[in-house]
Amino acid sequence: MYSIWFFITEPIWNNEFSHAERIVLWSEGKIYIPPLIKGTVNDLEIGTEIAFEEVRDGKLISCKGLKNLICTDYKWILTYIVDNHDHAMFFWHQHIHQFPTNEWAKPFKVIHIDQHSDIKEVTHGEYNVGNFITHALSSKLIDECIQIRTEIALHSLPKLDFADYNYILDIDVDFREGKTDKEIEADTEIIQRLMQDSCLITIATSPYFFDQNKAIAIVKRLLS
Repeated sequence: MYSIWFFITEPIWNNEFSHAERIVLWSEGKIYIPPLIKGTVNDLEIGTEIAFEEVRDGKLISCKGLKNLICTDYKWILTYIVDNHDHAMFFWHQHIHQFPTNEWAKPFKVIHIDQHSDIKEVTHGEYNVGNFITHALSSKLIDECIQIRTEIALHSLPKLDFADYNYILDIDVDFREGKTDKEIEADTEIIQRLMQDSCLITIATSPYFFDQNKAIAIVKRLLS
């Protein structure tokens, strides 16, 4: 998975959202999954294919995501940049099961910085951007998810015990929606401190939920 690009053509995963309604509105009914490449933030580009599609107020909303998913690092900490947020779980799974045995014994916690909880109830085995953390918890891939969904939660985050836990820092850039430059700067300082202490970083640009040009600019700022 992610070694080459592909399309999801069946009404499953993120392609399940409003699939029948989309077809009626002349959608092709498919979404694109870009390949993973090793690179830097300079390789971030918006792709040409539809990565997420929904129907809002009877109108078809087709959103382009990233040209490539990026594997990079932040101060030698492995970092993955994805478009649809549920892709992050694949890289959590890959990283956790490649961890040294003595480190793997420590519990894994995810610090989830996002406007959305992504813990919706799972029905009929579905897996998508709205419930992937539910899957990560129920499968016991991770031991806990610390939800950071507000400015207050971020700035009052208790001191974390990095000696006894492995922390995955998971960031959705839609957390920055509607914030001033001053607020973004204050958030960035806190998030970058968390990044330096994490064992893995995943960042989602979230097409449909956030403008992708702004998302790329925010990712570049975070990883500067």
